[in-house]
Amino acid sequence: MADVLSEQLVNGRSLPTREDGFPVLRLTALRAVTVDFTQTKGGDWTARNIAPLLAEPGDLLVSRASGSLSLVGEGALVDDPPTPTTFPDTMIRVRVLPTLVNPRYLAHLWNSPVIRRQLETRARRNGGGGIYRISQSDLAEILLPLPAPAEQRRIISLLEHHLAQIDAAETRTRTAVDQADELRRSVIAQACLGRLSNTLATPGNLAPAGTNDGALPSLPADWRWTRLETIADVTRGITKNSRQWEPTDVEVPCLRVANVQRGRLVLDDVRSVRLPIQRAETARLRSGDVVLTGGGDHDKLGRGWIWEDQLPDCVHQNHVFRVRITDQLLHPKLLAWHANGFGRQWCERNATQVTGLASIALRKVRLMPVPVAPAAEQQRLVDFVQAHTVSLETASAAAERALVMADRLRHNLQQQAFSGQLSNAADPFGQQESLL
Repeated sequence: MADVLSEQLVNGRSLPTREDGFPVLRLTALRAVTVDFTQTKGGDWTARNIAPLLAEPGDLLVSRASGSLSLVGEGALVDDPPTPTTFPDTMIRVRVLPTLVNPRYLAHLWNSPVIRRQLETRARRNGGGGIYRISQSDLAEILLPLPAPAEQRRIISLLEHHLAQIDAAETRTRTAVDQADELRRSVIAQACLGRLSNTLATPGNLAPAGTNDGALPSLPADWRWTRLETIADVTRGITKNSRQWEPTDVEVPCLRVANVQRGRLVLDDVRSVRLPIQRAETARLRSGDVVLTGGGDHDKLGRGWIWEDQLPDCVHQNHVFRVRITDQLLHPKLLAWHANGFGRQWCERNATQVTGLASIALRKVRLMPVPVAPAAEQQRLVDFVQAHTVSLETASAAAERALVMADRLRHNLQQQAFSGQLSNAADPFGQQESLL
C-alpha cells in the first residue's frame, strides 16, 4: 500500500472528552463500508488545533487495536461528513492517490477476505495482553490487488449492486425474525391472561403485600390472581463456601445464572460443586421445577425455564431460585411463560440495585403475582401455545439459516470481486442470491 499513498499514514490524537466538544469518531463508526458519523463523542479540541486531523471525503480510517482479532484493522471510507469531525488515536488515516486507487474500491477491498487475512496475520498482542494491535508499518506493507481504474469502477458497480440485494434480503429476513418473536411473545402473554377466547374479563385484584405490583391485568371471571408463595415452594440455592471437603461429600452439577436464560436452559457449561450428601439432596432439582434468576444485570432478573432432569442430581446456585409447584395447582409452562413476560417487569420494579448489579430478595419473589386458570383449562392453553410457537420457531429457524447464507454470499462475492473472477452475469451465484 505504501506505493499508492498520497501522503504519510497518520494516527489520530488522544485528548480529554468534553460533552459539548469538537466531534470525535468512536470505533463503532467503522462497522460498515462507510463511516457512520452518528457514532461520535465530544473532544476537548478546537477547530484550529484539529485541522490537520479532520476526516475528509476519500479517507480510509482503520482501527489500530481491538480485543477481537476479527475487528483489528477494520476500515471504513469517509464519504460525506455532515459536519467537521476528527478521528481518535485508536484510528489510522489512509489517503491514497485517486489516479491509482478509487477510494470506494479500496473501502470494499479492505473489508474483503483478501485484506482480512493479511491484517490478521500481521496483528499482534504486545506483552501477551488481550488487545490485538496493528501499526502504520503493517498497513504500509499490505498487498493490494489493483486492476486498471476502469476495471475498479466496473467491480465497484457490480459489487455494490449485488451487496445491495443481499443487504435488502437480509433486512427483510431480520424483520421477519423480529415479527415472529414478537408474535410468539404476544400469543404466550394472551394465553397466560386468558385472552384467547371472548370470555368476559374482570379487573385484576390482589391484596397489597408491600410490593410494587403495578396495575394487574384483567382476567376471566373463573381465573384468579394469587401470590407465587400460595401455589409453590420457592427456595434459594446453595452458596459456595471455603469449608474443607469431607470424604463423604458428593460432587454434583450446579446451575448458575448463566445457565438459566429466558425461555431456555443452556447446559453446555455446567460447573460442579462438592456438598454433604444431605445438602445435595435438599437442593436437588426435580422434573417440573421452574428455575428463575434472582441476580445479575437489571434486565436479566426473573428469567427462567423448566427443569426436566437434563442432568442427574443437579443443584442450583444461590442466585437461582427453585419454584416447585404444589399439588399441581398450575402447569409449570404457564408459570415459566408468565415469569418471562409479566414477571420480568415485576422483578425489575421490585429489585435492589447495587454497583451496577441488580438482585431481588427471596421474600419478594415469593410475592410475585401469578394468574391461575381453572385446572381443566390449563393443558388446553399449553397445547394451544405450543402448537403456535412450534410453527413460529420453525419459521424463525429457517430465517436464521437464510442469514447464514447471506453472510456466505457476501464473503464469496468479495472473494470473487478481488480475485478477478466477478463477471457481468446478472446472477453470479446461480440461484443462491434469488433464494435468499
